[in-house]
Amino acid sequence: MTNVQSTQRTSAKADFDAVIIGAGFSGMYMLHSLRDKLDLNVTVFEAGDGVGGTWYWNRYPGARCDVESMQYSYSFSDELQQEWDWSERYAPQPEILKYANHVADRFDLRRDIQFDTVLSAPSSTSAAIFGRSRPRTARR
Repeated sequence: MTNVQSTQRTSAKADFDAVIIGAGFSGMYMLHSLRDKLDLNVTVFEAGDGVGGTWYWNRYPGARCDVESMQYSYSFSDELQQEWDWSERYAPQPEILKYANHVADRFDLRRDIQFDTVLSAPSSTSAAIFGRSRPRTARR
């Protein structure tokens, strides 16, 4: 287990089975898999104030995916696939971000995501993994 000092939720140390860096598509899937399928105690540190990763940060005019929208759909839930309809074959950024937010809401992912939080510079990758780094509130 990793001991992490949270600046967002509490000043007490919390024990986690896993810590995930980033609430993009991979981070959200990892959170869902570890928490909901394996019943682990998991937290996500996200620098932004919302989910979506690349699709949260890159909001320039004309941004869109370069693969068919269906490839952005999570396949772990048939219900999720049935309830979402992509408007275009190659979805624009706002629609992909809307989908990411829909997934976060549908699976209650936000409750285990600490937004506006980044890890301060660890001395090595293993330091981040084993809890020598402390999260801090992001500054913009």
